[in-house]
Amino acid sequence: MTSIDKLTPDQLTIEEKAALLEGHDSWNSNAVPRLGIPKLFLTDGPHGLRKVREATGGFGVSDNEHSTAFPTSATLASSWEPELAFRMGEAIAEECIEAKVDVLLAPGINIKRSPLCGRNFEYFSEDPRVSGKFGSAFVRGVQSNGIGCSVKHYAANSNENYRFIGDSVVDERALREIYLRAFETVVREAKPYTVMCSYNRLNGTFASQNKRLLTDILREEWGFDGVVMTDWGATSDRIEGVLAGCDLDMPGDVWHNRQSIIEGARSGKLPLPTLDKSVHRMIRLTARCSAKGTTGRLDPERNAALSCEIAKRSAVLLKNDGTLPLNGGEKLLVVGEMFEKMRYQGAGSSLINPPKVITPKDAFDRRGISYSYEKGFRCFYTERDSSLEQAALNAAADADTILFFGGLNDFEESEGFDREHMRMGDNQTRLLQDLIATGKKIVVVLFAGAPVELPFLDGLAALLDMYLPGMYGGEAAAALLYGEENPSGKLAESWPARAEDSSCHADYNRGPVSRYYESLYVGYRYYDKAQTNLLFPFGFGLSYTSFRYDELAVADGNGKLTIEFNLTNAGDRDGSEVVQLYVRNNQSTVFKAEKELMAFAKVFLRPGETRRVSVQFDRSELSYWNVNLHRWVLENGRYEISVAASSADIRLTAPLLIDNGENVPTPYSDSVAAAYATPPPSIPDCFPELVGYPIQEQQTKGPLTLESSLLEFRRSWMGRILYAAVMNTVQKDYRKALRMPDSLERDTRLKNSHFVVRLMPSNSIRSMCMSSSGKFTYRTALGLVELANGRMLKGLKILLSKDKPIPLPSEPHGGPVS
Repeated sequence: MTSIDKLTPDQLTIEEKAALLEGHDSWNSNAVPRLGIPKLFLTDGPHGLRKVREATGGFGVSDNEHSTAFPTSATLASSWEPELAFRMGEAIAEECIEAKVDVLLAPGINIKRSPLCGRNFEYFSEDPRVSGKFGSAFVRGVQSNGIGCSVKHYAANSNENYRFIGDSVVDERALREIYLRAFETVVREAKPYTVMCSYNRLNGTFASQNKRLLTDILREEWGFDGVVMTDWGATSDRIEGVLAGCDLDMPGDVWHNRQSIIEGARSGKLPLPTLDKSVHRMIRLTARCSAKGTTGRLDPERNAALSCEIAKRSAVLLKNDGTLPLNGGEKLLVVGEMFEKMRYQGAGSSLINPPKVITPKDAFDRRGISYSYEKGFRCFYTERDSSLEQAALNAAADADTILFFGGLNDFEESEGFDREHMRMGDNQTRLLQDLIATGKKIVVVLFAGAPVELPFLDGLAALLDMYLPGMYGGEAAAALLYGEENPSGKLAESWPARAEDSSCHADYNRGPVSRYYESLYVGYRYYDKAQTNLLFPFGFGLSYTSFRYDELAVADGNGKLTIEFNLTNAGDRDGSEVVQLYVRNNQSTVFKAEKELMAFAKVFLRPGETRRVSVQFDRSELSYWNVNLHRWVLENGRYEISVAASSADIRLTAPLLIDNGENVPTPYSDSVAAAYATPPPSIPDCFPELVGYPIQEQQTKGPLTLESSLLEFRRSWMGRILYAAVMNTVQKDYRKALRMPDSLERDTRLKNSHFVVRLMPSNSIRSMCMSSSGKFTYRTALGLVELANGRMLKGLKILLSKDKPIPLPSEPHGGPVS
């Protein structure tokens, strides 16, 4: 039998080539037994292996095998320790090997454009350098064990509500400096086996068939040599996708797509050399994954301990008047059902089914901590329960310190839909305000994947943000509350007081066309320049000790800038400080952020210890993307180096002169320069000029098409019947989960089924077909569209006709044909 890495595309028939570029049974690639090409198993996810027990299509997520639930990416990034991402990647890869998984669909490195994005818990940061460094470390960790990674979602996928039908309209400079930068870092530094394209259009073209994204930038400019795959159901036109550089169609089993490739190759519409490039990349991926390590190294308890370690080093202490750490002598009342039903991960395709969870209650009881406990609220609901609230208020009379465990539930933030606001449930907010009114010390322990409004902040003694800390998050919370560990996490995202204060609020989720009118003013780049009053700035986090910075020195040589300074632990506890290096350029000929993060490091120090810290970055990182020259430009001018404890806490500064760069004319007209001298509060009239083309709304009237969302089908009588049939089907699992007895398994199934129920109305008919693994055929989709448009005879004719698919290479009579 020919070894896989020696195979060439000309040894495969056209039918075999088409099959090799298509998925099978929801999570596999196709095998070609005749040539010894095995199938590959691909599955989620970003914070742990999610392997389904039974393939049920692209959104079959409700029944998963046990695996370690690590902290989510939003949590991990708050550690500011990419080494933890590497170790987490290594551990997940060990579980992949044991489960016979070949490619892990992770990490997600999209930028947190808005705090309302329902999937922000799955992404690292609002800053592309932080996202790039963590993404690169994670990929290197996974692939060090021979498991492939699929970096996602490429690109400009910043919301959930319109992800299937949306168009992200982004100017070239923002695209390069913000939305592509993390992908470029990961591709260049970590060389992922695969990249996953997103569902959305980018400037009018679906990512799955965007040649500029997939070939011109990704392959030719960045040197990516791996496989590009679709997100599950992201294919639009299969031939256009292959021509653009999209190799693997997932989850596959869409006969129409395979037939398109076969017919296109025979007619010349899809040139064989182009097809063979994709085939070669799939052969190479199969060979790479076949060389992975062997089983036997997996230690589940070691991985669980790593999960706990990451949670401890990622939690962010946001407020503390000295109440924390607790000393054990407090008369303690614990309030909040999340004490015993801790939210430790997000919902959707990344939801893990761990074998064990340690809640805060488990950790407190294990330590023998004395406390009284009242639920106060039910964590799966936002409605108030007066009896639970009154019981908590009555118990408060006998306590001197109240620990409140709360946050967001999986029905408030999840993959598949975006948040409508930043508020916590009224059942929590009102109870907290009533507890504060008692005059007792209130400490909040927060479990959420993104910032929330905090109208009660001034009344709190302390606030510890655990984010979503993984399966042993309760142990981590207890260790931090009682000073066994010193909080050292810092925010990898800014924390506005409300969603209306964010840079893109004027056009976020207003419709399928998403105007990125804020350009590069994202996150702290916006808040700094707009002088927004934040609850907490980017990079902020407290400690049980304090740190002193002094003696800054800057060296410029060999294309690199080296910044050194002394860092001293000025307190009486061991502690770690996240130091951040920003650069400001106030003399630029183009609009820029007030400052930009260039480098960071986390430094551990004993009490009284001083260390000379050195951080370094390439001078080229100071460049901006010139939209006339279509390349990076390093401007001459006077810059300022800032060493900081957060974006709002600058400790040391030094000037920096660049005189061997370039002096080039501004690429912007006077109107664009004026509109973007400061962040625009709404969509400026010159935005079409900035992006370079007139922007048109997607049609929401007229005939329904394959690109119409299921929700839009309610415009017609037949469409409403289709809508009701689909929704009734997906709601069955949700109703079934509601009837289950209270358990971890019930919670998991409830979250997953709710995710699908919320996701489905925004799904396009085309994507429903493409993600169904053949269960909802392309012909059926076409027929239903005709019926919904009132063309009954044409629709019935399409539905009653049948395809005669060619068998797959792994099926009987699936051998060579052409």
